Amino acid sequence: MSRVSSLIALRQNAGESERPFIIWEPAPFSCTADNLQSCLDAACMVDVFSPNHLELAALFGQSRPVVADIHKIESQALRFLDSGVGPNGKGTVIVRAGEHGCFIIARDISPIWLPPFYRYGPGDKPDAKVVDPTGAGNTFLGAFAAGYLQTGNIVEAACYGSVGASFALEQVGMPERSNDGEEELWNGTNVFSRLHEYRKTIGLPDIHR
Repeated sequence: MSRVSSLIALRQNAGESERPFIIWEPAPFSCTADNLQSCLDAACMVDVFSPNHLELAALFGQSRPVVADIHKIESQALRFLDSGVGPNGKGTVIVRAGEHGCFIIARDISPIWLPPFYRYGPGDKPDAKVVDPTGAGNTFLGAFAAGYLQTGNIVEAACYGSVGASFALEQVGMPERSNDGEEELWNGTNVFSRLHEYRKTIGLPDIHR
């Protein structure tokens, strides 16, 4: 909480009076049952609280679940929302749950699950293009932030996050950036083309036509 207060004070001293939009991904080592109340208290200072499902479970004293429990994820996210997320309780909880996608809940958003871009097939086998999950959660939140700046809409931004994470999954390390004329490509693919494909798959209207 002190870091958020310091950040806001520094901005005000620099003449930036507008409050920043703050996204918090808790550090895994801090996600323990002993820190639950501290995290509940700190969540009121941020606009988006986004643990992954393992970090969320650990905050509630659960051992590492072998299989994600969808109902527990939803109830634990609701616990944070009910405790208060963001200024005036108007923040959002986004739980990143690997192959299950992400769960979004806020006071002005009906609870919703968005699937990952790459789905799991029969026998829970990952898509052949999924190589390494390292960094996918961080990439999700970076793309989410860019999407929120672009659209001002939490669910739209989570679509950006899901698509952004898909590029992180396709290799060990960073995706390959290239250009086709003025078009920027990642692993040979246009980001907005993939976003259009994802939105079409989940039945959301395309805002980039």
